[in-house]
Amino acid sequence: MSNARRHRFEPARLVLGLGLLLTAALHLARLGQGGPPLLLPVLLVPAVLLLSAAVGVTTHLVRRRRRPVDASRD
Repeated sequence: MSNARRHRFEPARLVLGLGLLLTAALHLARLGQGGPPLLLPVLLVPAVLLLSAAVGVTTHLVRRRRRPVDASRD
């Protein structure tokens, strides 16, 4: 392994990216069936953002609780 610093895994970014990709895929699938329904992205994008925020808050709380244990390993 190299001495390069690695980035911390961010589950909220993963959830956000996958959710937005799913929203785009569903929207593109509906485009082929006729006119694009705007209701789908209007409802899914805020839902994905809220889910990602919940995952981010949970990750923050778990890491804050585990920080003293992780700091003692260094």
